Amino acid sequence: MMKDTHLPAVSLDAFRSFLTAKGFVFRFIAGGYEKWHQPGEGRPVVIRMYQDPVPLFAVRTALRAIGEEEETLRKFMEQELR
Repeated sequence: MMKDTHLPAVSLDAFRSFLTAKGFVFRFIAGGYEKWHQPGEGRPVVIRMYQDPVPLFAVRTALRAIGEEEETLRKFMEQELR
């Protein structure tokens, strides 16, 4: 049996909550983009502030940049909906 790899739509608020829970802090908005930075770590996460839900490619790129799996985000979202 194959594992379902489809990630559900990620709302902007849910993704912001996920980043906050992972220790990221909001740094600034530049030209309609939000920049989230994890103190002491490398690459920031940049998302569009008016694109809700967050496009899947942007979610996957951000997860790859911070070293997280899609499953981690999926579990976080399931807990948030409870």
